[in-house]
Amino acid sequence: MRRILSYCRRYLKEVILSPLFKLLEAVFELIVPLVVASIIDKGIAENDTQYLTTRIILLVVFAVVGFGCAITAQYFAAYAAGGVTSAVRGDLFRHIEGLSVESFEKTGSSRIITGLTSDCNQISSGINLTLRLLLRSPFIVIGAAIMAFTVSPRMSLIFAGMLIVLSIIIALNLKLLLPLNVKTREAMEQLVSKSSNGIAGSKVIRGFNRQNDDCEEFMEKSSFLQTLQKKTGSVSALLNPLTFVIVNICICLLIYRGAVNVSYGNLTQGQVVALYNYMSQILVELIKLANLIINVSRAAVCARRVDMFFNIPLESRGTVTIDNPSMSHRVVFDHVNFRYPDSNNDSLSDISFEVGPGEMIGIIGKTGSGKSTLASLAAGVLKPSSGDVLIDGTAIQDLSEDSRARSVSFCIQKAGMFTGSLRYNVALDREYVTEDMVASACETSCSDEFIASKSEGLEYQVYALGTGLSGGQKQRINIARGLAGHPGVIILDDSTSALDAGTEKRFLSNLASLENKPTVIMISQKINSVKNLNRIMLLEDGRITHFAPHDELYMKSETYRHLCELQGVGAE
Repeated sequence: MRRILSYCRRYLKEVILSPLFKLLEAVFELIVPLVVASIIDKGIAENDTQYLTTRIILLVVFAVVGFGCAITAQYFAAYAAGGVTSAVRGDLFRHIEGLSVESFEKTGSSRIITGLTSDCNQISSGINLTLRLLLRSPFIVIGAAIMAFTVSPRMSLIFAGMLIVLSIIIALNLKLLLPLNVKTREAMEQLVSKSSNGIAGSKVIRGFNRQNDDCEEFMEKSSFLQTLQKKTGSVSALLNPLTFVIVNICICLLIYRGAVNVSYGNLTQGQVVALYNYMSQILVELIKLANLIINVSRAAVCARRVDMFFNIPLESRGTVTIDNPSMSHRVVFDHVNFRYPDSNNDSLSDISFEVGPGEMIGIIGKTGSGKSTLASLAAGVLKPSSGDVLIDGTAIQDLSEDSRARSVSFCIQKAGMFTGSLRYNVALDREYVTEDMVASACETSCSDEFIASKSEGLEYQVYALGTGLSGGQKQRINIARGLAGHPGVIILDDSTSALDAGTEKRFLSNLASLENKPTVIMISQKINSVKNLNRIMLLEDGRITHFAPHDELYMKSETYRHLCELQGVGAE
């Protein structure tokens, strides 16, 4: 909650003015029963028309001013709640963008989505209600009790007893409600995660005819959430009826005792009406206070969850800049070891090699040999457990985010597509990427061939999953995105796997012909894709066994030779 309060300081004026206007409105409400009592006891009893007129005008003035105060308070509360939540959501999104890959994957996308949407919305609702009611409701409850005491000290004992009983009920309700809200949010996360997995893997689920199983699992999680929501709702629903019952019992007792006191001359009829009005005010405000407690308890749970995201340490970022990112760079791995979190074994062990500026190398190996891990290390996506990955002699972690992004391009196998035009998917709104760069990248990646077939050209609209594009077309757009901006190092992590042989050959030829002669590290399962590169690295069980040109590697490595034979590739 401290973090949320720190954001509230940015809207200090609104945070102060909203409760103040609500308190001003409450003052008028507390005076109204006394005015009504005077109307009954003096204006009506004595048939004083002038007195009645002045008091009615006074009530109208109170109503108009109170309405204005309420609207103003609501505006300030909504402004502050919206502003605070917007700032929290923006900072949270930026924080999440700065997390390391390990932290992001450990946190989970479903939890992050829930935090950015549902949790932030609940926090906004909690802030809004708090500013409007946190001071107003207790002020009216306590104020009404005090005003009742001024009218009749003996009758005010009924008010005191009622407040004590209701305070105990509210405290017990809150004690039961908080843990249930925590469990409900966790169940919501699980349902969101299941929904995301089901939607993302819909083709696989249909392909293996597992729709019924997937639906059953979804319904199971949905039913569990429903059970928790029912339990939470049942506990919170008890508060309003209990409040009504207790307050109405007190009202009945108040009217009964008031009638007795009127008959004895201890109270006037107007005073009994005033006491009844104060009791009614307490009833309304206690119901509002009960709803406030329920909403604030939920908001507090959500605030703790959001704070948990903020407490995840950010990936450290360097400050070293590269003067000419488009120039080809030297890439060096110096005794690099890497182990994934919660793993007992190294994925890569003692990796040392050097790729000269403008050199094009291939990396090949069996599944699980560490190829993609090595590519992620070279791109700076992962950090070595030990050792260094150097770009022109500078550790890649020491480079500034902008220099690393402009100098090193990382094209993964699964092409990520964003909702928008093809031009946007290539340029990604990077300021330094010009129209000429986009056109050149599309030509080099052979994307121009299918883009020309679209009537909209680069303005052709695609969606997040790349609907309307084939796997090979998505990969070519993915490669074009990496080439745009003319990076000095290009890392291709099996990103040509969906291309046909002819397209891949043209792309590699175009890549070798680029004017800036970038350093290329290409990972592939297909030996034909890498055999014409300068050198080929063979990885086995996370270690480099050989690093040589194709013909030399074919002669020296039995494993490589076996792979060539399986794919029908000869020594030349």
